[in-house]
Amino acid sequence: MMRRHQPKVPPILWMIVCGLALIGEAGKAGVAAISKASSEVRIGNYLVTAPTGIAFVVDDQAAFVVDFADVNERPGLASPDDSFHQVDGDATIDWGRTGDAVVARLTCSRPTRVKIQLRRESWPGFVSRFTPVDSGVAGRAEFKDGAKLPWRLETRPAPVGITESEVSVAVAPDAPVRVIAGLGELPSLDRVDDLLTAARQRYLASRPAATGDWGDFVGAIANNLNNSRVYSSDDRVVFHTVGRGWADGKPNNAPLFGWDSFFNGLLASLDDPRTGQQTVRSILSWAAPEGFVPNFAHWDRNPSRYPNRMCHLRSQPPVGALCVWKMHQRWPDLGFLHEVYPKLARWHAWWFTARDGNHDGLLEWGSNGQGAFEAIFETGWDDTPAFEGVNMVGNTLNANAVDLNSLYTMDAEYLALIADAVGQHDQAAGYRRECAAMIERINDRLWNEVLGVYCSRTWDQDGKPGGFLTRLTPMNFYPLMAGVADQARAERVLKIMTDPKRFWGRWVLPTLPYDDPLWPTQDYWKGKVWAPVNYLVFQGLKRYASPELQAEFARKSVEIFMRNWTAKGVCGENFLSTTGDQSSDPHYTWGALMCLIGLESIVDLDNAGRIKTGRGFKEDIELNNISIQGQLRQITVKNGRVAVQPAQTGK
Repeated sequence: MMRRHQPKVPPILWMIVCGLALIGEAGKAGVAAISKASSEVRIGNYLVTAPTGIAFVVDDQAAFVVDFADVNERPGLASPDDSFHQVDGDATIDWGRTGDAVVARLTCSRPTRVKIQLRRESWPGFVSRFTPVDSGVAGRAEFKDGAKLPWRLETRPAPVGITESEVSVAVAPDAPVRVIAGLGELPSLDRVDDLLTAARQRYLASRPAATGDWGDFVGAIANNLNNSRVYSSDDRVVFHTVGRGWADGKPNNAPLFGWDSFFNGLLASLDDPRTGQQTVRSILSWAAPEGFVPNFAHWDRNPSRYPNRMCHLRSQPPVGALCVWKMHQRWPDLGFLHEVYPKLARWHAWWFTARDGNHDGLLEWGSNGQGAFEAIFETGWDDTPAFEGVNMVGNTLNANAVDLNSLYTMDAEYLALIADAVGQHDQAAGYRRECAAMIERINDRLWNEVLGVYCSRTWDQDGKPGGFLTRLTPMNFYPLMAGVADQARAERVLKIMTDPKRFWGRWVLPTLPYDDPLWPTQDYWKGKVWAPVNYLVFQGLKRYASPELQAEFARKSVEIFMRNWTAKGVCGENFLSTTGDQSSDPHYTWGALMCLIGLESIVDLDNAGRIKTGRGFKEDIELNNISIQGQLRQITVKNGRVAVQPAQTGK
């Protein structure tokens, strides 16, 4: 996926409260020792360039970073309040926030030396200095007003080496290393194990999780999203980025990509709804003056080609209303809906002002002041051949896009739900009329009777109808998610999707069919399996497919994710449809949408707020702490039946 995006967001407050129940008097005393009054302290693995690091950020003006850089990155447990983290590698590191300090324990199966790196510079302008002392180091940072910020780190056993930039500790199977670090008075090293045990137990009691034949596919969502939270000092906010590798080593270069950010908000809503909401705020804050959400923001990966000023050249698939509504269904928050609804509505209205180049009531992808190559980026499918041979006319391609028109119709449907929820009933009725009109136009103009599927179509010319684009991709299935088809047409579409000679193999859905000459290349959007595509197609299956087909699609989606997650701890940007192996970025958040398909296949809410359970399962599965309408539930799948009840434990 073309790497896109940059955030501008209001500060979040929730991090200040984490872990207080665990810390006792020693942790509570920490703030008083800081030589700056009324400090807000954020603690988490928030530095994008330090996946296994621990950052202490005070008043958005100063920071200390402890980086276990030699430990292999594999996203482990990470509680929303950062009271407990686990990092597995050559050594296992358990750590957690207690007040304004951190306690940590390093264990291993064989003798290992771990280097704890101390970063003199973290975010721009945040400079810390460290001095070796007995059993560790002392650090000091300076605020802009001259106030001094002291910080300490101690270990037991004592370090085997200390410099101004590194503390080395020796870890043996029978000799764990305990670490305390933070501001003011630190907890006792004697309390490290008890604090970590209590924090771990508390988190596991409330963590969404799964057991049974599919493995912990639900916990995998939480692990990946909770480890993707990063801090941006330019915007003074914590948000989810798509993956840490996109920042190119620049602390404030963690990208916000357009549709990716909404999917991040949705995925995060399972375990960390507050940061999920903040992520949505972040990408919406970068909306163009015209109202559209940009292709990318907070990202200067290649300034000569994609400088931040270019983020407003194009948008991306309009999935915002879908994701926001589903977030609301998990943890209802009318205040958040009131906040984001006007921005989502402006984005929706923008499409027909800028992407109906021939004014025929159907939409085309485009890019402002650029060519067809750049317009394809707006599809989200960066190098797809789906629009091969289509030309740029003005700011749009000269083809009515089956995928965009379906997405726009779905967007109107979900905006109607949000509008009703915030009391804008006249606007909701308008969206429903618009939805009905778009369904009629798509059926009238984009249904290909010969192929038995919906297709994009070039513009009419010289009084003659435009020609269909007949190269098949899962874009051709998108009308099902918008409720466009009648049952007869839907069955013809599903027949193509489930044809084993085209799309229905062991690993689904390839972004080109098996009989396409480009499928063997497996080059990005040319034949690989992409989680956002599966997720959107699944929304259509829930409308039209049999319970058995829905269950099989979910099973295949979970399987391709979990075989890679279990073996390597990777959350694939995409997957090879030849082997099922993870491909491209190994730590890309939206890969976890495969797991969300599994969850929604078992239990979901319809648009009226009624709980719907799946059928057609062959497996035994148990889910716990699944948030539905603000309550945690336990769901059991056994003998093909799904039972929902209140969670036994939880928040």
